[in-house]
Amino acid sequence: MSLPTLRPLWPCVQRPRCTVKSMSRHVTIRLNEEFHERLKARAAALGTTVTALITEVTERELDEDRENFLSGIEEFADHWGYFQERFGN
Repeated sequence: MSLPTLRPLWPCVQRPRCTVKSMSRHVTIRLNEEFHERLKARAAALGTTVTALITEVTERELDEDRENFLSGIEEFADHWGYFQERFGN
């Protein structure tokens, strides 16, 4: 009696994965253990995943509206003295 021939596994591994349309790329980053533990703790405290937390922070950093807002804050800070003199505390 002969054993059935098994198909090689590598074709299965090389097939493209099914992905959700909104997800396009996987990114690998290296973190030291202490930072990774802090990141996991923060994600858990927020009730989210490490991936979701990193995605949210990265999207926020690249948000043009946020950049404009921060730029406006800097301009306002330049005129803070006048604002206090004119309108008080």
